[in-house]
Amino acid sequence: MENIHLKKVGAADLGEVTLLVGDPARVELISSQWDTHQLVSENREFILVTGTWKGTTVSICSTGIGVGSTEIAIIELIRSGAKKLVRLGGCGAWNDRLSAGDLLFNHAMVRDPGMLHQYVSDTYPAAADPDLLAQIKLQAENSGFRVHTGIGMTTQSYYLGQSREHGISNGPQPNKNWMDYWKERHVLNAEMESAVLFTLASLYQIPAANCLVVHVNRLNEQWVSDQDYQAMHQQAAKLVLDACVKIK
Repeated sequence: MENIHLKKVGAADLGEVTLLVGDPARVELISSQWDTHQLVSENREFILVTGTWKGTTVSICSTGIGVGSTEIAIIELIRSGAKKLVRLGGCGAWNDRLSAGDLLFNHAMVRDPGMLHQYVSDTYPAAADPDLLAQIKLQAENSGFRVHTGIGMTTQSYYLGQSREHGISNGPQPNKNWMDYWKERHVLNAEMESAVLFTLASLYQIPAANCLVVHVNRLNEQWVSDQDYQAMHQQAAKLVLDACVKIK
């Protein structure tokens, strides 16, 4: 069956691991560090590049923001023969132990009811592959990063769904108690894609994990600068690839 969005992509076009990033511009930012890299597919928000990292074939694909476009990318990558999938992205932290610039690895995600219900009951867990997660986390620790693990939340909304002000007065407003509810249940962070990856990868038996750069702590509004944020993603990509090359 031919892909509709990742056009003409097959197993020969994918490496031992495929990194998933939201921002299409981050594909070039990261793959430019590789020994070789070549554009495989470019369509809408989806850009797929494959190349070599320390002698191993690896890939990177952009998914766009949110669950809908991420579902498209993951389904078509799995159908095309992806071997391992790692989301490399950002998140907002809800815990004062986490600082902007730290790395966070979620072993499981709370998820909104909605799109994924088409695949499985809302009670089905969204969980990372434990072996893949452990290997990447160990590599991050050995590389000197401040590392955290725990449960996160994937939302389908950036503003009200993450208790953010949107500045529009004549309509629904953020629930001020929403973040406190999840903090009391030890949810460390919010983002918009990992639960889609974890759930679909579990259903279709592909090892998957995430590696998230904390770009803001929501409790004190401490942000990483755009320049530092991009540099952190480059560093995080290197450690993820090093970890995955070891366990191919």
